[in-house]
Amino acid sequence: MDGEIITIGGESKSKESLPKQEQRVIKAYGLEQSEIAARIEGLERGASGISVEICPAFPAYHICICSTTPAANSAKRNLEQIEQEIRARLQPFIFAAGNQTMADALGERLHEKSLTLAVAESCTGGLIGHLLTEVPGSSRYFLGGVVVYSNQAKMDLLQVAQDTIDRHGAVSATTALQMAEGVKGRFQADIGLAVTGIAGPGGGTTEKPVGTVHIGLALRDKTYSERYRFQGSRNQIKSNTAMMAMDWVRRVLNGHPFIPGV
Repeated sequence: MDGEIITIGGESKSKESLPKQEQRVIKAYGLEQSEIAARIEGLERGASGISVEICPAFPAYHICICSTTPAANSAKRNLEQIEQEIRARLQPFIFAAGNQTMADALGERLHEKSLTLAVAESCTGGLIGHLLTEVPGSSRYFLGGVVVYSNQAKMDLLQVAQDTIDRHGAVSATTALQMAEGVKGRFQADIGLAVTGIAGPGGGTTEKPVGTVHIGLALRDKTYSERYRFQGSRNQIKSNTAMMAMDWVRRVLNGHPFIPGV
């Protein structure tokens, strides 16, 4: 109702006189909280009524920009300016905003470019496929995936060579590449994505400790592979692996370099 009176701390105020609150959420992956803080330090100092907070949302971080100011138009302008500056300082680590997930953002890019994706999963056990199919309409670009947990499954379903397993092991760059190429061919997809690793808590060695993960990507006539070392519980390692793998596809479609491995 127009002119409605609300009592705050014993003082009556009309709704029109209350501060107008707005919020923006930007999501970043691949930077530690301290790195994000260093890159955006001091942004809110020049904008009255603006606060910026970094919130952990494993394995990503959410940057929340909040405004409480009596002027709605001014609040919107301030929020937009701060958001654009944060995006400029954190690109290409920004992957989504608001309620969007990594899978949402990746799906949009695949659909925009009319590209299809297939995935081969070992250590993640189908998690990537699950996250991709949480997005309505994902059948437009996601053709399917295979979970190849055993070495024999990798060889039988994806044509990973026996010699590759014998010489390099299931957790290796060569195996990841052959998995990516194999799933791309099996589904006749534009992009083949593969992950193989050691999620723990056991199974690690001195050379390949728990958390060691190899990602492979096959796109047209190009292939890419990288080794990562993730920390945390089994579920955290699987989650981080799935996030990094999807981020790889997002980055290659945007023309951005991959996050360096180890």
